[in-house]
Amino acid sequence: MEYLILASIAFIAAITPGPDIFYVIRNGLCKGKNAALIATAGILFGNLIYLSLVGFGLWKIGQNNYFQLILGVIGGLYLLKIAYLIFNDKPKLELSCNNLEKFAIFKEALFLNLSNPKAMLFFAVIIAPFLGKNLILSLFVLFLAISSAFITSAIISSKINLSERLLIYINKIASIVFVFFAISLFIGAYKAYINL
Repeated sequence: MEYLILASIAFIAAITPGPDIFYVIRNGLCKGKNAALIATAGILFGNLIYLSLVGFGLWKIGQNNYFQLILGVIGGLYLLKIAYLIFNDKPKLELSCNNLEKFAIFKEALFLNLSNPKAMLFFAVIIAPFLGKNLILSLFVLFLAISSAFITSAIISSKINLSERLLIYINKIASIVFVFFAISLFIGAYKAYINL
């Protein structure tokens, strides 16, 4: 029963608004299923890194104020960069990406995930109650639930047919959302700085 609770919490947390899920959905809406699944792969690879850190007990680094400060500033700057690129992007309804675009989407999604200190803290908080139990099974259940949330979002968003004009508006809204997430990271970095 507790693994079902863990899976439910992870699934719900993964689909709630955040930079990762917005990036996947935006790629699904603007570039199709392949781009959304590539973005999902980048984010899930980042999650594997975080889950490995939790498994090895290195998540405690994420509680360090210096770490939170540095990652908050880097993550905030990166989100501002993505917001700028998305704001100026002219979406085209295309269902495939060339190799360069595939790598760029994967890399951007991976760095987006890794530059978010809240992701590491999320894993540390969610997995902490399960550390004394079967850690490998807990990590597997957590990853499976997160993966299913992102894959579901990628597929559903790619099935929605929107006009290119509407996609331009979605880009503008997504850009504003990313700016708010960047501000949130800067506030977190500032709080970490105060606590030094």
